[in-house]
Amino acid sequence: MQEIGQEVLAYLLGNPVLYVGIAFVAGFAGNKTVAYEGRSGLLLFLIVGLTGLFLGQFMVFFFGLHDYLEKLPELRFLFDFIVAYIGSFIVAAIIHFIKPM
Repeated sequence: MQEIGQEVLAYLLGNPVLYVGIAFVAGFAGNKTVAYEGRSGLLLFLIVGLTGLFLGQFMVFFFGLHDYLEKLPELRFLFDFIVAYIGSFIVAAIIHFIKPM
């Protein structure tokens, strides 16, 4: 597990500006999907997005999908966003479950 976490971190640090942007947009979308009103803030969107991005990429590496996705470099950006959105949705849902609006 620790090796997978290190691989994900190394992958995300390859282009940190791009992944922070993806994380912010995914965090915004995931948070607004779960709770349309309330709890809005740039920092919250970024934290939810970064956590969701890491969680999603961890699952991609854990299940071995990274090798298959490397064969499709044109769609990698889109798939990274989809994975970040799904992870952000899960994180935002957990936050909303623990402390609803």
